[in-house]
Amino acid sequence: MKELSVDVVVRPKEYRIVIEAGLLNNLASELKRNPLGKRYAIITDTIVNPLYAEPLCRSLREAGIPAQVYAFAHGEASKTRQTKEWLENSLLDDGFGRDSAILAVGGGVVGDVAGFVAATYMRGVPFAQVPTTTLAQVDSSIGGKTAVDVPQGKNLIGAFHHPAVVYMDPQTLMSLDERNYFGGLVELVKHGFIADEEFLAFYRQHQQTIVARSGTEYADMMEELMLRNCRIKNEVVRLDEQETNLRKILNYGHTLGHGVEILSDFLLSHGESVAVGIGFAAYLAWRLGFCTRETMEIQMDVLEGLGMPCRIPDSITAEQLIRVMSMDKKAKDGKAEFVLLESVGKVKRAADGDCAQKIAPDVVRAMIDEYKNIG
Repeated sequence: MKELSVDVVVRPKEYRIVIEAGLLNNLASELKRNPLGKRYAIITDTIVNPLYAEPLCRSLREAGIPAQVYAFAHGEASKTRQTKEWLENSLLDDGFGRDSAILAVGGGVVGDVAGFVAATYMRGVPFAQVPTTTLAQVDSSIGGKTAVDVPQGKNLIGAFHHPAVVYMDPQTLMSLDERNYFGGLVELVKHGFIADEEFLAFYRQHQQTIVARSGTEYADMMEELMLRNCRIKNEVVRLDEQETNLRKILNYGHTLGHGVEILSDFLLSHGESVAVGIGFAAYLAWRLGFCTRETMEIQMDVLEGLGMPCRIPDSITAEQLIRVMSMDKKAKDGKAEFVLLESVGKVKRAADGDCAQKIAPDVVRAMIDEYKNIG
């Protein structure tokens, strides 16, 4: 047998995040100055398409840049291998080559699916994230994680594929209904909970303006908020791109939250489900003696200020949650992994230095039942 060892040097992926109110109105000019490809496939959903994707396609064509829109049905139900296959077949049928680029215009589902297509189409093509929802601007458009859902769970089939650039226009948040707007802010305050007490204080100081979405200072406030938010997430991702340890803290509230989202048949949004997950994680950390009652109550107060549910729905049982959480890709040795806090801005590390705590199913079951029954 002959053996050869090869050292492969992979350069860190660097990309720009551009945050500017009104940016979408000038995106065609930006892409003409800084092209990603000779031709653009704009992937979007049926809600975002008439609002932003079709106008962007027209402006690109008027600038002499070939572009085509591909819109799939809005919602988490479209985040499937079947949607990805349809998109890939459409791009192949329309002759998109390796010199093409993808623009993901929409929310988190669009970004996940379009990013996954970009990761595998022609063995990888450049793409830009153009997030139009609070959740996508705050969280899912940054970090390079792309995936689709399968019957066994969320995000179980996917790839790490960073965008070439992220274009954020806070003005798009004005078109969101309250449920989607506030749901996305859950991920934003989560970053304060896990990593930056000063950021959370800044948010709470300006919460009235942020919640109202009005006033001359709103656009400037959101630009600043998104900038600070991106810095927090970027630092975490930079230090742990492949989610081996530190990046786990971004899953705060997601262990139980994903279970709630699935068991509600997605009647609860991602943001609402994560809020429930954060509420439980805060309670669990307090009951295990990891944090003070004040740390728990600060988190509850912030979430309730967004009108978010913090309690597990009566229709969802502890046994159902244990079963779904055991299928989660983060579970180890039959134990769910929970990110827990010891104070605002600081995650409690396990004895081995892990940023997540492995909690035995019987403890989780007892804590869920207790949490559901408190007044």
